[in-house]
Amino acid sequence: MNVKISFDKAALEQRGLTLENARQTVKSLFAVHDLPCVSDGEVLIFQDKGHGDDFATMWDVILSLLRADWFRECAASCVWQDENGEEDVLAQAGKARSEI
Repeated sequence: MNVKISFDKAALEQRGLTLENARQTVKSLFAVHDLPCVSDGEVLIFQDKGHGDDFATMWDVILSLLRADWFRECAASCVWQDENGEEDVLAQAGKARSEI
């Protein structure tokens, strides 16, 4: 399973943020849990390590991002992919905020 994240550079600049700062922030959140960034191109891709708790850990990171105003306003895409297919995680942003 993996999650793919990209950003809207113009939206970041409107908030006074840089693309590199946003990318580094997201990478550090996954790195805390040793979840590797397997693609560092325009789209960041983070992948599980094959451990039983990876699913829950990855969703904890994703939900914390969805609760952050800057992420919801500046993310161009956030897509979860596993053996069941893909899910547009940004569409879940409203639900994530209501669970706080």
